[in-house]
Amino acid sequence: MEPPITGTADAQFARIRTREKLAYGMGDVACNVVFALTTSLLLYFYTNVIHVDVLIVGTILMISRIFDGISDVIVGALIDRTHSRHGKARAWILWMMLPYGISAVLLFTVPPGSQWVRAVYIFITYNLCTTVVYTALNLPYATLATLMTRDTAQRASVNLYRTGMSAVGNLVVTAVTFPLVSLLGNTQRAWITVSLLYAALSILMLWFCFQNCRERVPLATKTREGREVPLLQGLRLILTNRYFLLFFLLSVFLAFYEAVTGSCSAYYAQYVLGDRDLTGALAAFESVPQIVTVLFLAPFIFRLGKRGVALSGAVIAALGMAMQLFSPASLRLALFACVLRGIGKGCFRGVKYSMLADIIEYGHWKTGVRLQGLIVSATTAGQKFGSGATMALVGLLLEAAGFSGRSVIPARAAVMIEHIYIYGNLLAWALIAICLLWYRLDRIYPGIMADMLAREQAQEKQADS
Repeated sequence: MEPPITGTADAQFARIRTREKLAYGMGDVACNVVFALTTSLLLYFYTNVIHVDVLIVGTILMISRIFDGISDVIVGALIDRTHSRHGKARAWILWMMLPYGISAVLLFTVPPGSQWVRAVYIFITYNLCTTVVYTALNLPYATLATLMTRDTAQRASVNLYRTGMSAVGNLVVTAVTFPLVSLLGNTQRAWITVSLLYAALSILMLWFCFQNCRERVPLATKTREGREVPLLQGLRLILTNRYFLLFFLLSVFLAFYEAVTGSCSAYYAQYVLGDRDLTGALAAFESVPQIVTVLFLAPFIFRLGKRGVALSGAVIAALGMAMQLFSPASLRLALFACVLRGIGKGCFRGVKYSMLADIIEYGHWKTGVRLQGLIVSATTAGQKFGSGATMALVGLLLEAAGFSGRSVIPARAAVMIEHIYIYGNLLAWALIAICLLWYRLDRIYPGIMADMLAREQAQEKQADS
């Protein structure tokens, strides 16, 4: 039966059942199939399996991320203008789940041919998957959390489910893919078979998410005169939101970290630690502590606030990477650094999405217009810009160091991989910590919500009289 779309005050602050939280988290597990593949494994597949030049791939990914950022803003504006019986954000999950699975498989069906034939195919399929389909699925999915509840505790709980289950999905894809590919023959056909399996499971999880989630928050996406907010006016409005600007930078730096880790982990395992299959161990030693951290995070959020938890996590992660400088080729130290990174990432990601929802409320309070789709999309555009620029820089540095994508590479290329992996991650977490020092929304948020509710009650009384 179709879930109701409700907007009463009681529904907006009602307790969300565990089944719905699990369903929402399941959506991020599904989204992590493409996210983990594109950030952690795709660069390796392109360079080491089908042997496309690393600089060509890096350039394609950088250019594609520019298009991807533009599509984010377009889709965000479309979400705010969507009116369907399934709601604003939830409907997009239904519409995009099948194209999502198909486009993910197409990433790996690169045909034989020259470098440029394969490069053109990569450019087309990568943009189809990430710029068009993934954006039209993941942005509405992220926006859905802001429409499920306005209660800050319930919102934090929903996003903890999302973060914990997301880490599980990322762990499974990153840790299981190489062993599965090896089991199936370590060929391109094996990669295609594994991607088909992931796609089928993702479609089932997205269907479960769609069926069990609700939209409860009424939307004020029009001006006070009742007109739709034009895109340029909406962009000007969100640029007056100081906390959006901070969160935008946080998203860029987090994407920087994830792109460095994702693009270099397999290289680091193979060429520095000496075994490609250690990629799964590195992922597990980061993801499991992240999951455990998220499970126990709620009381710390209550005591320290979202900013305090996120800042603590950034410091812990930075310390982990700094320790690895003492012996970059030590497996034990690399795994211990992954554990600290996992704790830090769990702290940050455990509050990241509820921070974003608070920022949307702040913008609504400040401007009188609730632009959740546009704010979420502009944030992810920053994230994709950071990711694309980082991937291109990684490709440029590896090319300059003589990286070939073969089983044996020059010593200077191995040193470059080591430096990118360690110094890049250290820099990313240091920048995240610096940004969080300026985030003060936790202190004023209760007063903002009280003022918002009083304003809405006054408007309701005026409408009734």
